[in-house]
Amino acid sequence: MRTDGDAGTAWLSGGSPAAEFITRLTWDRLPAEVIERAVMCLTDTLAAMLAGRTAASARAAAGLAHAWWPSGPATSIVTGDRLAAPGAAFANAVAANAVDIDDCGIYTWGHPGAQVIPTALALAEERRLTGRELITAIVVGYEVAFRAGRCVNHEQSTVHSAERTYRACGSWGAVACAAMACHVHGLDEATTRHALGIAEYDSPDLPMMRAIDTPGMVKHGVGFGALTGLLSADLARRGFTGIMPGLDSAEFRPFAEDLGHDYYLPHGITWKRFSSCAWTHPALLAIEKLRTRHPLPAADIERVVIETYPDAARLGTRLPRTTEEAQFNLAWPVAAMLVDGRVGPEQVAGSRLGSAEIAAMCGRIEVVVSEEMTRRYYLSEVNDPEGSDSAAVTVTLTDGTVLSSGRVDHVLYPEPGWTREEMHDKFTWLASGHLEPSSIPRLLDSLANVASADDASVLLRDLASCLIPVPSEQGALS
Repeated sequence: MRTDGDAGTAWLSGGSPAAEFITRLTWDRLPAEVIERAVMCLTDTLAAMLAGRTAASARAAAGLAHAWWPSGPATSIVTGDRLAAPGAAFANAVAANAVDIDDCGIYTWGHPGAQVIPTALALAEERRLTGRELITAIVVGYEVAFRAGRCVNHEQSTVHSAERTYRACGSWGAVACAAMACHVHGLDEATTRHALGIAEYDSPDLPMMRAIDTPGMVKHGVGFGALTGLLSADLARRGFTGIMPGLDSAEFRPFAEDLGHDYYLPHGITWKRFSSCAWTHPALLAIEKLRTRHPLPAADIERVVIETYPDAARLGTRLPRTTEEAQFNLAWPVAAMLVDGRVGPEQVAGSRLGSAEIAAMCGRIEVVVSEEMTRRYYLSEVNDPEGSDSAAVTVTLTDGTVLSSGRVDHVLYPEPGWTREEMHDKFTWLASGHLEPSSIPRLLDSLANVASADDASVLLRDLASCLIPVPSEQGALS
């Protein structure tokens, strides 16, 4: 038990809704819909981890993890080998976000699952958690992520794209991952509050819009979010003190007061069908709409005009040289959809990244900012029911025919629900080429029944035994 002194820790004398939730949540308090959503989040993020494991960023992160944390109870999704929990959480988080097909969360402006799930799995292997304990930890992580993200970026909804300075996912993900570690390790409320304060203070800064303009493997900083969270909880456990966490402050405490009463997980997650920044998705949905009505052979397309909102337009139309430049791009995913009919890892990270046909289509694309779509976008940022992420695509064919999708709205929260079957289809798609084919139905069954597992770490050991080795031509870990 920590014994805290006087003036500097006076903030510990009052209660903390966040720490109470983190330390007291138990399985029997979880609504059925929250449990179901958490299992689907686990399935989705594991699929994203598999899809991203061969990316150069994931291989570099795994190489570092094996050098710095070379042994332990947790599994590397890249190699299948064992690591200490911090190394596995770091490397697997990078893999989960490597091809941008991982989930998005309300209030966060980003990706909670890519941090929450790798951290929860590393803790599950380290502590040999039951399935119920794993799911409870995942719920803690997501629910805290939603609120911590709201603290970090609450003012950005009123700021125009050109002036935005919002901080990417690892900034608030560190707090969520610290919360999970405190929950799993059974830390008391005072120690948990210090851990949250350490994580918030030491979290990466992550200037997101600079990453949009000059994309690199840093992306959303999810690896450092996971790692900082675990380190913060361990430091607090050893007596290291932190600042008052934002969720305890007078300004942001109201964001935490509904923890354990109003769960955001059932309506606050959007799962992705396309391997690209979510700002591209309205335009991709518009292309899908057009393709259901008209044959659109790539050779017949003369010009494409995308009307959308400022953040989507800021992604630009440059020809990508790297997978990160393809993901943070508006023209490339749209061109890939027009040429290939899909935007998956292959289009942004595989052999199609160098496609001359897709590159030629990019040259026919023009992006226009729409006042109406801008208005709707900024409403969506504050969760106004009238708001949406929107786009309209107009295609001019070589014979002069003009085809328009009309405005297509992508409402993220709450999104149209996914069925378990649709999630299983996504897992099967993304796991193809990464897992032995015969293992996929068995692993999906294990995921569907994870809540009944006496030892959730068995799931990762089984998955590791079925991994197809990363092809040697993609480079060795170093």
